[in-house]
Amino acid sequence: MAQKYVGIDLGSHHVKVAVVTAGLRGVSVVDLVEAPVVPLAAAGQAEGDPPDSSLPALQAALGVLRSRSLLAEAMGIALPAAAVSYRLLSFPFAEARRIAQTIAFEADGQFPVPLEQLAHGHVVVPAAQGGRALMVATKRERVEQLATVFKRAGSELKLVTSGAMALAQLLDPEVGATTPAMAEQGLAPVSLVLDLGHGSTELLVLGGKGPIAVRSIRRAGRQVTAAIARAYGLDAVAAEQAKHRDAFVPHRGQPLLSAEQLRAGELIAQAIEPVVREIEHTRVWLRSTHRYEVVRLVLVGGGAHLGGLAGYLTEQTGLPCSPPRIKPQLGVRGAEGRDLASFGAALGAAVGAARRPLLQLHDDTVGQGDSSWVQERIGSLAAIGIAVMAFGAVDTIVRVKALEAEREAYAAELEEISKQVLGSNVALADIDATLDGAESQDITSLIAQRGALEVLALLAQAATPSDLGKTPIAAPASPAIADGPEAPDDAAPAGGAAPVPTPPLAETVKLENGVVVSDDLKFTLIEIRERKIELKVEATRASAQDRLAYRLRDIACLSNIEKSKAKEGNDRKLFEMNMDNNCYYASSLSGTDDSDSDAGGGAGSASSSANSEADGEPNPAPAAAGRGGADGGSEGGG
Repeated sequence: MAQKYVGIDLGSHHVKVAVVTAGLRGVSVVDLVEAPVVPLAAAGQAEGDPPDSSLPALQAALGVLRSRSLLAEAMGIALPAAAVSYRLLSFPFAEARRIAQTIAFEADGQFPVPLEQLAHGHVVVPAAQGGRALMVATKRERVEQLATVFKRAGSELKLVTSGAMALAQLLDPEVGATTPAMAEQGLAPVSLVLDLGHGSTELLVLGGKGPIAVRSIRRAGRQVTAAIARAYGLDAVAAEQAKHRDAFVPHRGQPLLSAEQLRAGELIAQAIEPVVREIEHTRVWLRSTHRYEVVRLVLVGGGAHLGGLAGYLTEQTGLPCSPPRIKPQLGVRGAEGRDLASFGAALGAAVGAARRPLLQLHDDTVGQGDSSWVQERIGSLAAIGIAVMAFGAVDTIVRVKALEAEREAYAAELEEISKQVLGSNVALADIDATLDGAESQDITSLIAQRGALEVLALLAQAATPSDLGKTPIAAPASPAIADGPEAPDDAAPAGGAAPVPTPPLAETVKLENGVVVSDDLKFTLIEIRERKIELKVEATRASAQDRLAYRLRDIACLSNIEKSKAKEGNDRKLFEMNMDNNCYYASSLSGTDDSDSDAGGGAGSASSSANSEADGEPNPAPAAAGRGGADGGSEGGG
């Protein structure tokens, strides 16, 4: 008879529960359940008790299990991103056995607490030279607490893992074969799973043989909710509802939007722009450090249902975005039509509990060994124990005396320093309040959001030909043979082949097409200063300057773009461009102000060609917040 297994994703905003059955014929999905996490104040937290971030999620999970009579089943739990830490460790050898034997020594000092206080596990990561291991750790106290809670509830806790490892257990990376271009550069293809939750976002790198790396950032759905609340004067509950109902991200694939819809969409885009930057930083890190090339984005988590997100990320990163798919070798049945984006971690935890888990943080064999040896030697052990306790008591008394003397010395030193700094002897309990009352300068606005290298990347993206890879490039003419007789103009080439006619150069290119391959546009000078950018450019036709300026206006932090009259030079057009640079401290998204644009386009008109990705039609502005776009679907942050 098939046995039931339950997977639980302990999210910060919602708890997801997946129920599967496993037997000789494989794994079948039985049920998927979601329950909101009740805040601490409403969850019966006694006043004065220390806050416990896992208590509300545990209460919500136990409520679901109790209501569906699942408490007696075997459990697998996926911890949230805030509860775990990841480290990618390198070794001079690749054997999995040797890595397992030495990983504790390599990880010593890598975490802010001693390794003895952590429950940890690892998976071996392929490497070109030596070996690597992805290590996952959480506080041992948290795992023991979970084990105690479910043991008292009558459940069998079979698996404790992280949300990213649960997804790696379940998802098919779909990396495909290595292309010749990647093989020439020594790169291997990987997929990047973007788990956009409510409290945090995880970036999981998946290769053909399993997980490679995990990055966690504290930017997620709650920042989108906060941006909506600030912009429209809503409370947190109303802003969360508006996000699920109306929020969307604009991109060029959408039809014409109203000014209010475009403003609402850009508000959401600005809230998730740090996530886009982290995706690009992760791609650069993987390519330069570990020789991996990201070829696909996979969207999971509640935030994956945000309207237009897939099209927006494809436009910003150039990577195709796809929904999650289960590994075919797992043989999971009944998942068709299910919301794998929201329930991927819960389903992965259930499959890990039913089958061999990819990574285990819970050791249920500790303290269950054979006790016969202890019983045989209880007398000797008792005598040794009494002696140890006697020596320990003397040592404890000495240590207590030393600590009291040290405390008195620290108190005297603190009194002297508080007189020098604060002007009077401030009590220890009042020092924090006194320091908090001192005024300080807010320097966060002085920290640049991006550097000159990122501004250079924006310029390169604007100058990239829109038809790159679509238009064949003519082969260069064969050079004349030195000191040889000149061939007549009508002479046929060797071999009798007819000469390849050179295609005529089209003088008319639409403005919105931007730079094209036949422009052969080159930068001869790029000078990026704090407030100004100066460009010197050459191309085959003069209109390339107007089309380049049209693309540059899509970058909202560039303004006052000045163009020069094109000059002739060696059958090419030479021109200079100057513009104001606000990119260090401003957003690079398109704005609605097209006051400095030329006729026929601008930032506002370029950005207004976006529509809802879900139905291809612009939705009317909502009654509550005046925003439009695709239906947000289910949970915007998990």
